[in-house]
Amino acid sequence: MRWFFLFLPVFLFSCESENESYGDGFDFDDAMSNLNNFVKNWNVNQLKEANEELASAEPGSLAAKDAVKKVARFERRIALGDYFSFKTPADLPFSLQWKNGLDEPEDSDPAAKKGGVFRYFVSSFPPTLRPFGPASNSGMRGELYDDVQLGLVALNRLNSSVVPATAKEWAHGPNKRTWYFRLHEDAAYSDDVEVKARDFALSACLRMSDYGDSPFYKQYLREEIAQITIYDEHTLSVSFPEAKSELGMYNTIGEFAPSPPHFYKEFGVGYEERYNWKHQPNTGPYYVREGDIDKGVSITLTRNKNWWGNDKKFYRYRYNPDKIVWRVIRDVTKGFELFRAGQLDIAMVSSPKAWYEKTEIDKVYDGYIERHWWFNDFPRPQFGVEMNLDKEKLKDVNVRLGLAHALNYDKVIKVQFWGDYNRLPGFVDGFGDFVNPDVKPRPFSPQKAREFFAKAGFTEEDGDGILKKPDGTRLEFDLSHYAIKTYSDIMSILKTEARSSGVDLILDGKDPSIVFTEAMDKKFELTSVAWSVQPPYFAFYEYFHSRNAYDEQGNLKDKTNNVFAYNDPQMDKWVEEYRQTS
Repeated sequence: MRWFFLFLPVFLFSCESENESYGDGFDFDDAMSNLNNFVKNWNVNQLKEANEELASAEPGSLAAKDAVKKVARFERRIALGDYFSFKTPADLPFSLQWKNGLDEPEDSDPAAKKGGVFRYFVSSFPPTLRPFGPASNSGMRGELYDDVQLGLVALNRLNSSVVPATAKEWAHGPNKRTWYFRLHEDAAYSDDVEVKARDFALSACLRMSDYGDSPFYKQYLREEIAQITIYDEHTLSVSFPEAKSELGMYNTIGEFAPSPPHFYKEFGVGYEERYNWKHQPNTGPYYVREGDIDKGVSITLTRNKNWWGNDKKFYRYRYNPDKIVWRVIRDVTKGFELFRAGQLDIAMVSSPKAWYEKTEIDKVYDGYIERHWWFNDFPRPQFGVEMNLDKEKLKDVNVRLGLAHALNYDKVIKVQFWGDYNRLPGFVDGFGDFVNPDVKPRPFSPQKAREFFAKAGFTEEDGDGILKKPDGTRLEFDLSHYAIKTYSDIMSILKTEARSSGVDLILDGKDPSIVFTEAMDKKFELTSVAWSVQPPYFAFYEYFHSRNAYDEQGNLKDKTNNVFAYNDPQMDKWVEEYRQTS
C-alpha cells in the first residue's frame, strides 16, 4: 500500500442485576455473582442444544462429529465452575514456564526525543468519549484509547512477536486453554491509581452489563472467554473454550484493558449519558484533562510525564509529544492548507493530485517540510461499498453480483488517484498467510452486470435508462457516504459509471459520524465505511456471523460489525471453526 507523507520537523447487563446501583457505587460483587449465574445458565442451554444436535445427527456424519466437539466444549466450560473465580497464589500450577518477551527487538527509535505539541486533525467530532457502549466505536476511538493504552500484552511491530504490556510475564497451562499473567507491580492508570488484577474482571463485567449496552462485548466475552481467575492483586488467568497458541491468546484478549473501579463508581442506569463526555483513565501515558474538550472543535491529550511505563522496553522511546491536539477540520483540502501554513504538523496526502501539484513548494526545498513517499505491508481498512442484505432488493444474490460488476473502481483509481492506487483483492488483505491469494475483485462490466440484473427480474429500461422490473420497481439505491470532497468525488464517478449498467445510485453525503452510526445500526441501503484492522489475523466472526446480524426473535441487531446483515449457515460454520482454531 502506498502512502504520501509530509511533516513539519517538531522538537518536540446490569450484569443481570436488578439494582440501579450508581448512587451508592457500582456493586461489583453482586453484579459478578449475577453474571456467573447468567453464563452458567447459558452454558447449560448450549450443552443441551449440542446434545440434541448429536442425537439427531447421522452417526459418523460430519454433523455428528461437529456436535461431539460442541458437547465437549461446553462440558469443559461447565466443569471450570464460575466465570469469575477467586483463588490464591498457592493454587497456581507449579510447572508454569513464565515468559517476558524481553529478548525481542526494540520496535521504536532510541533517537526519538520527548516534548513539544503534535497537532493534527480529524474530520468529525466523536459522539462520545466512552470506551464502550453506544457510538463508542467512532472514528476517534483509536486516538482516545486503543492507540494510547496498554492491554495485557502487545504485538511487536517489527516481527509480530508477543511482548509485555500491563502484564510483565505470561505462561500457559499444559493444554494451552488457560493462560496466566503477572502484572507489573507499578502499573497504574493515567490518574496514578494502581492497576489490580481484579480490574480486568471489572472490565468484562461492565461490558457485559445491560447498562453498558454493548452487544458485541456481551457476546464476545461470553463466548470466547470461559473463565477469569484472580489469584492476588497482580496475578490472573484467562481460560478459553479451546487451546490457544501465543498469537491466538494475543488475538483473543491481548489488547483487553483493565477498567478503574473508582471511575465507574456511578455506573448503572443512565451510564450512557452520565459518562458520555468523561475520558476514562487508562493504562497509557495520555489522558484528557478537564477543560481540554472543546465540543465540535478540538480534543487535547496530555502526556503523564510520570507514566509508569516511561523506562520500560518497547515503550521508553514511544509516546513522545507532551500534548496531542486533535482539531476538527471537515475539509481535507483546508487541512492541507493549514499544514502548509504551519498550523498542523503532518499531512497524510492521500490524493496524488495534491501530492504532485501542491507539495512542490519552496518550504520543501528549503528544508522546512520533509516529504516522504512510502509503502507498508499491513492490514488494510476495507473502504468500498457495503450492502445491507436486509433490504428487499439486496436479498437477491444476483442483484449483489450485478452491483459488484457495476462499480467502476478502476476508473476511480485512474481519475481520482492518477493510477497510483491499487484495488484491494477482497474484503481482507494484508494478513500474510491468512489471506486467500485466489480472491480477486470482480471487474467492471456493464454486460455482466445486466446479465445478473436480468436474472433478478430487472429486464426493462425506464425512460432514463435505469433498469426496472415489469411491476415498475426501479434498480435504484441510496448510497450513504462521508460528506468530504474526496469521497464525494469518488461517489460521483461510481454513480456516473453505474448508469451504464442500468443502476441509479442516489448519493447521500453526511457527516462521517452520522454515516458510521447509521452503518452500525444497519439504517442504510448502501454505504461506504471502513474499520481499522490489526494483525495477526482477521476477525471474520464479528463481520459475518449471523448472530451479529439478527437476534433470536429475528430482529436486526444493531451496534455490531456485521453491518451487512449477512446471514448464512455455512458461513457461520466456517467462521466458528476459524475462531476456535489456535
